[in-house]
Amino acid sequence: MAKSFAIGSAIGGMAFLLLSIAPIPAKQFAALRAVAAGVGCGLFGVGYCAAKASEKKEQELAIEKARIREEEDFEREQIFKDKLAIAESQREAFVVETKQKEVARIQVAVADYTDDVRDAYVAVQDGKGRLDRCLLNQPAQDIEEQFLPPEPEAELNPIVEEVKCTKESFAAKKAKLLKLLKGHESGWMLKILKKPLLIYGGQGSGKSYFAEFVALCRYYLRDHQIVSIADPHFHQNKDECWQHLGRLGVPGYGAHHNYKEVNSQLLSMYESFAVRTLKSLPQTRIFDELTRYKEEEDTREAAAKLGSKLSSDVRKANCSPIVIAHGITLAILGGADGFAEAINENFVKLKLNSNDEQEPLWRGAISGIKDEEGETIEGMKVSIAEDWIRSSWVFNLFNSETGEAEDLDKTVPETQPEVETNPAKLNRIMGESTDRWIAESTPEMLDQLREKWLADFTTSEAEVTSNTTPWDEVPKVRSEAPEVRNSSTSGTTSLLPEDVRSKALTRILVLLGEAGSASPEVLELIPTNPDKAVWIGIKMLGKSMTAVSRDIFNMGSGGAKFKKAQSWYKSLESKFGKIVE
Repeated sequence: MAKSFAIGSAIGGMAFLLLSIAPIPAKQFAALRAVAAGVGCGLFGVGYCAAKASEKKEQELAIEKARIREEEDFEREQIFKDKLAIAESQREAFVVETKQKEVARIQVAVADYTDDVRDAYVAVQDGKGRLDRCLLNQPAQDIEEQFLPPEPEAELNPIVEEVKCTKESFAAKKAKLLKLLKGHESGWMLKILKKPLLIYGGQGSGKSYFAEFVALCRYYLRDHQIVSIADPHFHQNKDECWQHLGRLGVPGYGAHHNYKEVNSQLLSMYESFAVRTLKSLPQTRIFDELTRYKEEEDTREAAAKLGSKLSSDVRKANCSPIVIAHGITLAILGGADGFAEAINENFVKLKLNSNDEQEPLWRGAISGIKDEEGETIEGMKVSIAEDWIRSSWVFNLFNSETGEAEDLDKTVPETQPEVETNPAKLNRIMGESTDRWIAESTPEMLDQLREKWLADFTTSEAEVTSNTTPWDEVPKVRSEAPEVRNSSTSGTTSLLPEDVRSKALTRILVLLGEAGSASPEVLELIPTNPDKAVWIGIKMLGKSMTAVSRDIFNMGSGGAKFKKAQSWYKSLESKFGKIVE
């Protein structure tokens, strides 16, 4: 508008100026000329002022737009900084949590290794005791020899025998539990250790107790990391149905109906799906009281995605959640009618029953597992009434010295006198700390123990006439054991470092002995091809790559050490062939 006015004023001014100089009689129109000239100048002035005002207004608009743009840029920058700070804090928390869990895993690995070393020492001493019993059947020696003072080790033999019978290795405990699971009702419980599990049923049907049992089986048999328990009633259940997971250090969230904490665990699981892969260590998360998630404001939005997430993302993230509800409807999983097929295909659903007194009947029906043809089984009747199908039984099995599922919380009456046990007596006679036996697990010390044992056998070999001794293979080992370290195959062409191979062979022989398996093939290969002897032993034990890293190479189940053990395993597999199950 201002520009148009300025242009009009300029044109008007020009017209009046032209009129003032027009060729008309000057005397008659002198006044008219003067007026036209004045009006023209005035219009030029007005047009100039209007143009300046228009220019100033445009500048003010440009300045205002620049100010608004700067404010918007500042707001976007602040939002980005806030998001970056939140992401950094979450990353730091994740790093701290990962370090804590790695430290716990290392402590467990050290404890397992210590047990293996003790078992190996007990096995060596046990062998010497058997040899001494064989020599007792030989003809009497001279009187002077009969009255020689006994060797210091002679006092240990009966004690070692008792310790050997009472102490059970971790591998033997796993074998015991696997045997029970496999033999119970066609082994259906072995089929719920991988896929997402939905446990539902009426109140008092034992859903949470059985969920803890499944989680412990996954922890001890499949090396699962039990990440968390999300339960709005955790304050009531932590000392009941979740007590054994709590003793393993599994954190609980949602106590006192805190659904914000439950929601944080749902979101944490969803975020883990974006970063985890099939090669990640397996995880189990537990979500209880799923029925109420859709009704609570704090969990409503996250719960709406639960079904689709669990049916599509968990496998590639190597996660196996356990969810617990009072009923089974698509609504509790956030699904619609077309979603039912995906739920049925990717979930294992276990219904447990209770009576009118809201007490568990320890039976129900399972759907979602597969038969031998790969077809989905629906509504198969099952039971969980046996005494060993309890979380307390599994926890005590793996946390007691004897391997028996006894109540670890039992206390000894104060009136009971203190009597030195045979294991304590064994430690007293040895007079050494546990650190010494860990130090003696080096290849050099193990060789010294083995050579001393074989030397004792050599001195009495000429006097042994029985052909039925259980140690017929010992002469063969006597001549072969020194060659393990001096064999031509243990040089630069060896697939395993010398100290690793020596320790691995020792553990393999101990584990084969505990399993009651004969090992002549391994013994025959030790002097000529010790690498192959290690591989044959692994095949006889039927261990997976992770189990070999943990139980044979003692490199744990994660981190840089595990990668090194993984490379050794693959080298052996590449040279000697895959293990066919």
